[in-house]
Amino acid sequence: MDLDEYARYDGLGLRELIATGQVAATEIEEAARHALEVANAEVNGLALPLFRPALDHVDWEDAVHSSVGELVAAVAPLLGAPRQPDPTQMEAVSRQILEKAVTFSALDLMAALNAQNRVTRSVGAFFTGYDLLVTPALGRLPAPHGTLQYDNPDHTVMSWLRSLFDYGPFTSVFNISGQPAISLPLGQSENGLPIGVQLVAPYGREDILFRIAATLEQVLPWRDRTPPNFVGTS
Repeated sequence: MDLDEYARYDGLGLRELIATGQVAATEIEEAARHALEVANAEVNGLALPLFRPALDHVDWEDAVHSSVGELVAAVAPLLGAPRQPDPTQMEAVSRQILEKAVTFSALDLMAALNAQNRVTRSVGAFFTGYDLLVTPALGRLPAPHGTLQYDNPDHTVMSWLRSLFDYGPFTSVFNISGQPAISLPLGQSENGLPIGVQLVAPYGREDILFRIAATLEQVLPWRDRTPPNFVGTS
């Protein structure tokens, strides 16, 4: 599907196309903001209207607390396994998560589920008025390995999650709320690092994501874009 054909296609029933760099209270590096603006310009070129509201009615503390519940659910099967995990073979945050799961009460679980429900309803309400949300994939450029200090013994589960949300808040909330999302490497830093742009659609509208993503790949192709140094260079 070429751009002209896409611009004429009305089967999506798009109402409004949303782009925002303010999904969370976090600083966005200039390179990530530029990639977002490039994506906005290309999508807006499809003759779709463009607006800039902020998804600011999400309670980000609820998002963090809900994520604790998700981590506990992820490690819970390990606690019931015939062979228990050896904490000495784990990184510090993994040990913290395992300990959190052991002490997590039924009341803690209900609080996490209630937090998830509030986040899900807030995001769901946003998408009753809009068909697409465009954000950076991260608020920062890709970080060197170890930047998020997964093996830092001073981290608690909550402090580590908050550091993740500070670094990349844009994708995390939709892991909680469940809307379909796709991240595309539409930008590139001066050093050749990929810069992602995330598209998020309402429940069940993966068709919107695939169609717009396919069109963006035509106008902003990344297949042959590589940094100066990458695996496979001699």
